[in-house]
Amino acid sequence: MSIFAIIVSGILSISGIWSRNGENDGQWDTIAPLLADEGYDTVFYLAAYGPALFEEGLQECLDACRPLGIDVHAWVVMWRTDYSPELMDRGELTPEDMQYYSDGEMVDNWMNPAVPSNVQGMASVCLDLAARYPVEGIHLDYIRYKYYLSGYSQRNLREFTAHLGIRGCVTAEECVRDGRYYDEFMRWRANTITDAVRAVRDSLGRINRVVQLSAAVFPHEREMLLFGQLWNQWLDTGLVDFVVPMNYTESDSQFTVWGEEQLPLAEDHTILCGIGYRSHASELSPSEMEAQIQAAGEMGFDGYVIYRLCSDLLADMQPVHDRHDGVGP
Repeated sequence: MSIFAIIVSGILSISGIWSRNGENDGQWDTIAPLLADEGYDTVFYLAAYGPALFEEGLQECLDACRPLGIDVHAWVVMWRTDYSPELMDRGELTPEDMQYYSDGEMVDNWMNPAVPSNVQGMASVCLDLAARYPVEGIHLDYIRYKYYLSGYSQRNLREFTAHLGIRGCVTAEECVRDGRYYDEFMRWRANTITDAVRAVRDSLGRINRVVQLSAAVFPHEREMLLFGQLWNQWLDTGLVDFVVPMNYTESDSQFTVWGEEQLPLAEDHTILCGIGYRSHASELSPSEMEAQIQAAGEMGFDGYVIYRLCSDLLADMQPVHDRHDGVGP
């Protein structure tokens, strides 16, 4: 273990890393010892993308990591149907089951979190993974609406009208910003996501062992209501055991601002810091990544999760004399 890893392990309680399905499969027997040597104690393996499961890779990750004391959490992408187009073709999903933008356009690869069958389906995916594999937890991603202007299907508007207890049917125009029902609609919409988190938590309660539930969340407080992701309430009510704000930035000052905003929202609950080594918004050098890990510990985060376990990071982990052999895709 590096000196840096030893120092960090004494400061932070969880040293985690996200691994996408397929990216590291076939290499876990080599990768797991590298992770252990670098002080990583948790892998979040992408085991489900919507209803689609990636079980072979999950099993390989578990087989390699658990003997070395590395916990594995099944990372589950919620609502997305990118890997499951046959569901619409077979009629198992209908247009009414999908999200819609406020202008009436359907989001063709995002299920609607306000549809009970969609919620039950994804809760079943989580239960299935936790029941059949010895994972330490289920880690929810995309546990939100796609966009601040999505979630306006006719079904949602009818249900919202019933919630208000008024006659007729509220229109999308009345529920967007500056509309008469905007504030109430955004709270109702966010509650549908919270209900989905609760459904997953309840499903895991059927297993006769402790399975943690966590969520990757957006970094900005202002985004919480816009996307229906009221993660501070999930922590307060015990629906999740911890959250991981995705603090993907190359700016140290922005990283600190975000962290100082998030920690009071979490109060005394567990919050890890998501760090974007290779993400859509950031690419960090090893020293920059280590600086952000150090900063997360100094701010008071309970750990960190690196996005993501890729060939660049694996190459940096290898002993110098082994690097010419190459590890990673």
